[in-house]
Amino acid sequence: MTAHDPSPLHLDPTDEVQGRAIARLESERIGWLTSIRADGFPHAVPIWFLWHDGELIVLSEPGAAKVRNIRGNSKVLLHLEAGANGDQLTVLQGLAEISADPTAGWIDRIGVPYGAKYTTGLGDLRLTMQSMAAQYNTVIRITPTKLIAW
Repeated sequence: MTAHDPSPLHLDPTDEVQGRAIARLESERIGWLTSIRADGFPHAVPIWFLWHDGELIVLSEPGAAKVRNIRGNSKVLLHLEAGANGDQLTVLQGLAEISADPTAGWIDRIGVPYGAKYTTGLGDLRLTMQSMAAQYNTVIRITPTKLIAW
């Protein structure tokens, strides 16, 4: 982050709203990632993600629009579904970066919890963590800067 970027957000698990947001970030399987295209328009896509050490980790194919967008503008939003009555709003504003670390190193760190979270999805796609990491070999790290939740 540069001197003009907002400070990283540290969510407090003892705060009712922030604790609920953490629980949802740990359990929700699909989030909507919004990045900014070069022409200034937003681009939103559903993603798999892992809440890990206060960051969101997203595995992506290297040629995906979200990767191109983040390389040009690090500002992103992650939206979770708001629940049946719209009473569980969770939106994280953050700064994304494409990790320079090889995907294999990330799989050593996140493979077990990521695999546990997405066991069914990986099976449905006939993927293992290793084949997932080979195809989705670009790691996006999102540092939250603001939480909008209730």
